[in-house]
Amino acid sequence: KHETCLVSIQQPNDALVAVVEESMENQRYLINATMDDVYKQNKSISEGQYLSYKNDFVASRKTPLNLFLPSKNDTVEFILIYKKLPAHVTVSCDEQTNQIEFSCEPSMCLGRVHEIVCQLWKLKKAFSSLTLADDSDVDVKFKLEEVAESVDDVQLKLISIPPIVSNSESESVTPEAVWPQPSFQQTNTSASESKLMIKSIALSPSTLFQNSQTQAEKLTLKGPSNRFIVTYLDDQQGKKTFCTPDKLYGQLKKIVTDKKYDPNTIAIIDPNEMLVDFMTANVNNILPRIEVEYRVVEKKLLIPIVLEFENNKLEYFVTEKATLTTILGRFIVDQQLKFTSPETYFSVFDTLGRHVTEDCCIDKIYRSTGQKSIQIQVVLCKQNTNICCEVTLTASQDGTPSQCFNPITTLKQMSLWLKILDINAESTIDSYSFWNAQQQQVINEDQTISSILGQAESITVDVLNGEDIIDVILSYDKNSKKIRILKSSPVDSLLKNPNYINQLGLKISPEDCCLVFLSNEPEKKSLEDSDMKNTISDYASMTNKPVHFQISTLVKITSYDNPDEKPIPIPHRDITIKQLLEIIGGNDAHTYLASCESKTVLSEKINLSMINDTKFCLARKHETCLVSIQQPNDALVAVVEESMQNQRYLINATMDDVYKQNKSISEDQYLSYKNDFVASRKTPLNLFLPSKNDTVEFILIYKTLPAHVTVSCDEQTNPIEFSCEPSMCLGHVHETVCELWKLKKELYSLVLVDDSEVDADFKLEEVAESVDDVQLKLISIAGIKCNIIYEDRTFMISTTYETLLSTILEEALEKLAIPKADITMFYLNLLDDPENPTSIDLEFSIGDICSVPNNESNTVESMESNTVESMESNTVLLQLQKKAS
Repeated sequence: KHETCLVSIQQPNDALVAVVEESMENQRYLINATMDDVYKQNKSISEGQYLSYKNDFVASRKTPLNLFLPSKNDTVEFILIYKKLPAHVTVSCDEQTNQIEFSCEPSMCLGRVHEIVCQLWKLKKAFSSLTLADDSDVDVKFKLEEVAESVDDVQLKLISIPPIVSNSESESVTPEAVWPQPSFQQTNTSASESKLMIKSIALSPSTLFQNSQTQAEKLTLKGPSNRFIVTYLDDQQGKKTFCTPDKLYGQLKKIVTDKKYDPNTIAIIDPNEMLVDFMTANVNNILPRIEVEYRVVEKKLLIPIVLEFENNKLEYFVTEKATLTTILGRFIVDQQLKFTSPETYFSVFDTLGRHVTEDCCIDKIYRSTGQKSIQIQVVLCKQNTNICCEVTLTASQDGTPSQCFNPITTLKQMSLWLKILDINAESTIDSYSFWNAQQQQVINEDQTISSILGQAESITVDVLNGEDIIDVILSYDKNSKKIRILKSSPVDSLLKNPNYINQLGLKISPEDCCLVFLSNEPEKKSLEDSDMKNTISDYASMTNKPVHFQISTLVKITSYDNPDEKPIPIPHRDITIKQLLEIIGGNDAHTYLASCESKTVLSEKINLSMINDTKFCLARKHETCLVSIQQPNDALVAVVEESMQNQRYLINATMDDVYKQNKSISEDQYLSYKNDFVASRKTPLNLFLPSKNDTVEFILIYKTLPAHVTVSCDEQTNPIEFSCEPSMCLGHVHETVCELWKLKKELYSLVLVDDSEVDADFKLEEVAESVDDVQLKLISIAGIKCNIIYEDRTFMISTTYETLLSTILEEALEKLAIPKADITMFYLNLLDDPENPTSIDLEFSIGDICSVPNNESNTVESMESNTVESMESNTVLLQLQKKAS
């Protein structure tokens, strides 16, 4: 099975006509099958139709299916699209046998291309970089149409970047370049060595540019020469040689041959200390200029100079005595560049990204130890355009040095610059780290200063000693990220920082999570609130491995009869409701899990990752009910969906919960009970129980019922509100509220709000000035009442002296929505003495217990007093108790 996969072809959402056949679903292939095999198998796909993956790109026909695995349920899903995507991209990688080819929109950015190929090749994005075919680096924000002359054939390369390891083998991660707005406050607990203030500025033409342009003009205007002399390795000069420019390289080759020099070890330079490459054809077919003197030197004395200009790399070889001006002058001539200063010009940046404004010898330009070539970037500029970032170092012992940098300079280069400045004279710092105080996050050293600046005019970052930073692994489910953080940061900052949470794809609130410290596998420690205040360094001292914290999701479980929350950590949300029930020990057939927010019972097949709920209620079957919404008999068009049948809710859910769950019910549609009245949205479902098969049925109606009725009762906590026809008689209102409150109609009377009695045959429109707000009261006319206490609830039952206590028990359980089958689990006590309740037989009637003396009373007078007091109040105080298990 694992050597095969399912392929499903889906209909696009905006398709006007269904064209995907049922046979195109769940086709099983060998995983080494190609997209061409899929196209051939589905012959109904026409030439103008293509299979898009994630509605993002169309893979070439030779792409094997195994590139798309693993995927959810081992099923690869494609969407059938009807247009040809214009951009054709080919990405190669030395570590891969075959290239990846696909078509997409020209507006796709290189960052997205990088993500796609790393996903297909199953590589860690942090360990690779996407470059142009000539190895030129390019910003990930650039679109394909911006970096290629033609999007018909965009050639890219994926190159490997070794992970940065600090005394561990934890994986490297590159944070996102875009900084989301933070939603928390935290204090930087590490002392900053210095601060960098970065702002974008416009540059004017530099002295270096002007001198280089002058040098180029001299080279262009220099008069022709037809003779030269060569100084050999032994400092001896040869004879003067006469020749024309087209013969120069031939003459130089002859001199090398005659002197028996090895072309691999010697070179010829001109008076400007630059290599004369007589072995290569002329640049742009321009004839070389004959200099008066040339000199033979050993090649090992030459320094490679790489000029990066408009995605091209131009290489020159010079001695250490050569100047920037002569090199740039030659560059201008070779590239035939024309400038109209100050409107157009170029700026020069060194290996560290620093703006170079003055001429200097090559040996004065920074080159790290072991670096063979010197990288120089030449950037075309326009007047009054912000193409540079000014960086000012504050809190330095040597004042506030300022330096202009190329916007694509990385913080890794900035760290080298700070080391050169030696900003901390008291101690040697091997490396610097950078802290974004606004985001409370260590900035990755591969970030460019322009991406840090973003759209802001300026930003300040803290410069820290690299030893104050530690790499922490933060994982959730199958995702794991290495995060650079201050050692002094409290552990809870890992959850409070949205940047860290977003990188792991966590879509729930951090408040619904907890952390587990993985000290030494398989040892795990769930962190309590007090543990979360400890610093990262505290936990680093507990393990000899990389510090690893695992995020667990907290689900909070209550029960229907107990609102206290019980937090349960789960390692991830990729589990079903059935699996969650098994974890919390409620996996029998009569136990359900409901959402505390929607009050709906969740299907056991639902995956937690598909919903946002974190609070659930554990309920038994009798604490739930089914709701079905029916189509009215006179409906002309079917509007009730199948999903509106047999929905299970907690019985304390309200009508409002039902309306919210069924979003297809419009504002002018209502749920009518028994096609008789429409209950208000705050009406609890338990009022409609018990009903047939524990199912409450409503009929969807399409009109507003004009009469609004409110009935209150001293024995009930909340009134009953509903809408109905104005022609409903008071007798039917009486029946309705007694049915909902589960009362015996003959023991109650319905009166107007001013206690006026009215005939049951009168209609609502006959007794109220306006049917918009009819106020009524239900009053007890029973000879006696039972005041029943159960746990923290108290409720009243009107009854008669002849009623048996067994009947009272049944009525009490009905009010509490406890199944009648559980009646043997309960008993009643008479609270004639609250401190010492009297056990009573259920075969007694109310009249019996009202006349029974208290045998444990001390005197006859006290017995008579209790009985008389009870009879005068016409109330019997009972206690409902559940038998011990």
